[in-house]
Amino acid sequence: MRPRPPVSRTLPNEWFDALALRISSRRYDGAAVASPLLDRLEQTCNRLTVPGGSARAVLIREAPPEVFTGLIGSYGRVTDAPSLVAFVGPEDAAYEIGYVGESVILDATVAGLDTCWIAASFDAERTSRLVELAKHEKVHAITALGHATKTVGTSERLMRASLRARHRLPLDTIAPDHGQWPEWAREAATALRIAPSGANKQPWRLHMDGDALALVAASKTYWTAPIDFGIAMLHAELGAAHAGIRGSWTADSDNEVARFIPGATTR
Repeated sequence: MRPRPPVSRTLPNEWFDALALRISSRRYDGAAVASPLLDRLEQTCNRLTVPGGSARAVLIREAPPEVFTGLIGSYGRVTDAPSLVAFVGPEDAAYEIGYVGESVILDATVAGLDTCWIAASFDAERTSRLVELAKHEKVHAITALGHATKTVGTSERLMRASLRARHRLPLDTIAPDHGQWPEWAREAATALRIAPSGANKQPWRLHMDGDALALVAASKTYWTAPIDFGIAMLHAELGAAHAGIRGSWTADSDNEVARFIPGATTR
């Protein structure tokens, strides 16, 4: 079954500002997150679970350390994160998982919390025991949640170096001919460029097709790329909204991940 594009939702302006602030943090100070902050984030998770949407986010206030397994042994493992959020949905909900999950992560960033997308190096079976799942659901990914340590350990420095954590492909590569696009589409491409992705591989490309902005897969992808496409959609939508354009996502062609159709202006 072809994955569905996410349902566009109301996007707080603060999420756009959080795009450049969010980083992946793997070492936390172990201190419990204040209850008001967790209450706020739980409200965000509940708000994102809307009729017609297939993905949902579930806050786990006390995260068992065994959930964070690392990529190879302890390499890349998240340590001392007091809480987590699980991103849950049917098998074909990967796009929405990325969209909803990044919404939660940006809201956590606005609240002053640190996070880390984890789609591969976590114990899915153990995490599933922490969430009440329907028969058709699974835990696709999680994020750590807490306050990162002020110093970055050797393991995390190596991880960031190996993944080139702050490196991004040039906009000319991601969005050829973007200089000729309307302002809202250029803003969308710029926001998408800094979206997180597995091993920072950025498995997406953009082009204009008439008045629509089309998101397509790069020539080489990987098994978690559909989640990353959902993350990219949210970033692009936030960029367009920052330029004054709202719209919606559709899946009109098998050659595309999805396309953003501009609608009403916000100015």
